[in-house]
Amino acid sequence: MNLKKLFKNNIFMLVLSIAFMIAFCIIAFVYNVKAGILSSILFVCYIVYVLIYSYFSSGEIKNNLAGKSLASHTFDFISDMNVPVLLGDSKGAVSWYNNAFRELFSESSFKIGDSGKSISEEIDINMFETARGNSAANGSLLSQKGGRHYRIYPYYIETMRKNFWLAVWIDCTDHEELIKEHAESNLLVAYAAVDNINELSSGIQQDRYREISAKIYNVLNEWVNSMHGIIKEYERDKYLIFFEDRYINQQIESKFDILDKINDLSADTDGVPLTVSIGIARLYGGGLDEKEEAAKNSLQLALQRGGAQVVVKNRSDNDFYGGRTKTIQKRTKIKSRVVANQLVSLISKASDILIMGHANPDFDAVASCVGIARLSISLGKNVKIVEDLDNQNFLICRDKLSALKEYDDLFVDKVYGQELLKPDTLVVIADVSNPGIFESPEIYRNAEHIVVIDHHRQIQEFTKNHDITYIEPTASSASELVAEMLEIVLPLNCLAKEEAELMLAGILLDTQNFTRNVGIRTFSAAMYLRGEGANTSNAQALFKYQLGEFKKIAEFERNIFIFRKIFAITQYENDNDPENRVTAAQVAERMLMIDGIHASFTVSKAENAIHISARSDGSVNVSLILEKIGGGGHFDSAGARINGTNMKQTMSMLREAIVNYCDNN
Repeated sequence: MNLKKLFKNNIFMLVLSIAFMIAFCIIAFVYNVKAGILSSILFVCYIVYVLIYSYFSSGEIKNNLAGKSLASHTFDFISDMNVPVLLGDSKGAVSWYNNAFRELFSESSFKIGDSGKSISEEIDINMFETARGNSAANGSLLSQKGGRHYRIYPYYIETMRKNFWLAVWIDCTDHEELIKEHAESNLLVAYAAVDNINELSSGIQQDRYREISAKIYNVLNEWVNSMHGIIKEYERDKYLIFFEDRYINQQIESKFDILDKINDLSADTDGVPLTVSIGIARLYGGGLDEKEEAAKNSLQLALQRGGAQVVVKNRSDNDFYGGRTKTIQKRTKIKSRVVANQLVSLISKASDILIMGHANPDFDAVASCVGIARLSISLGKNVKIVEDLDNQNFLICRDKLSALKEYDDLFVDKVYGQELLKPDTLVVIADVSNPGIFESPEIYRNAEHIVVIDHHRQIQEFTKNHDITYIEPTASSASELVAEMLEIVLPLNCLAKEEAELMLAGILLDTQNFTRNVGIRTFSAAMYLRGEGANTSNAQALFKYQLGEFKKIAEFERNIFIFRKIFAITQYENDNDPENRVTAAQVAERMLMIDGIHASFTVSKAENAIHISARSDGSVNVSLILEKIGGGGHFDSAGARINGTNMKQTMSMLREAIVNYCDNN
């Protein structure tokens, strides 16, 4: 009912009431004068009340009329303001928009009254629902139109009949461009180093080396100049680089083709491949000192992953690029000598020594631990090796060492090892650098003094500091690294024959009897062990198959299929035996003997998880493939443990990782 109709109805009721009261007073006077006088007094009071009520009612009506006038003026103001405003219902129908909104958006994209999930192609009603009731999100919705940026402020309006969204577009182009410019002008710090520089300088004449070094610098300098950056050589063939963030996305899209440009110079080095490693700190905020430290750590991580790659350190994680070139065996033992002396110093200062390898140990893990134990014993320290005392490989190694009294009570499980840990205990970890597969992650987390010795590619940054981190992916095995150090710091004939044969078995395992990933230093380590009494036949005897293993190998090989012509894949899920991991690794080696196969993968169930063993002939980086699904390892030897999946899902993940690797390489 409108105001005019209401007013007319009130006048009618007023007249009717007055007529009724007059008639009542006349009737009262006819029958009783006193009653008539009383009725007349009541009539007068009623008239006064009506007048007072009418006065105040007329004021309220005036106010309502004034309010209506104000609403009308407000509506006109919103219609003409230069800020786009849209009114739509909760179903996505457009109810109204102002002139500025009409100019911003094409009317052909929507009509008033149309309904749907999207008011237009640019405006999704669901984004308003996301911001509803969240004050932090209010105004955080961004839209681009006509080359301008708009921040959207949605307001929810509830009525008796229908609910609406009132959305206001505020032009924030200048603010967004300022934010973008600030991010793009962020200064990045990078370190670059030429890999295997010692091998390069020792293999050619000095004049020739200077010429090659100058070519490397020219290529790097041209690369940095293209980004309007600065490059300075702070040490021979090591460079400090500065450039802005605006250029790094282009490098990421090209997968840092600077790596390939450097490698193309190898034609001038008489067959010695030229590679470079780069560590970049892409951090927002913080000082130059923090960025410089992050860049240095990134370069170290790139080198520990095998070199020939770029590691970009973000605020939360690392991104890896390159790593497609197989690492070259190093000839010099300078780093090994430095690490050996540092290790002797740390062992001498420690109260006692705890040594461990990776879970489900192989011969190389146990043998390298035994080598460190012999060094500790020679320095007069109390030492224990933490191992899985029920593991079949460990039992074979313990039987091999049974003739040595020092090993009667030297092996302990991880529970007892945790009890032995003290603040001044030195924990030495061999043949593994991934904390997730340490024999005892708890000991690692609680230890204060840690040494890591490994030959696998490092997958991620460590979350705590180590006294020594010696990760050398160019080495064939951890036994090779330990043997090199023992040769430097131990007197001759200090290593027992059984220990030497066990370490030789570790080298034989990871080199597949000196046929894969072998360098001059590998044979040098083997010669040292042979001089300490190791017999090759006795070391080889540790690899003999049990009858059950031989049958499993046959089952593995029966399930082989070829993927993308160069990858051989097989699976085994007949049982959940922990020893399936060892058998799978052996089968992966055998599968490389198939003509045309460059990489092999075995997938097996073991200990309520799915395990993958991968091997390569050196042309495929199997570590990069398995890193995609949580694994890692060496360029041509890697593994992964997958939890919470079945065989079918794991096979699908593996094929997807292989396809991804092929597409990117």
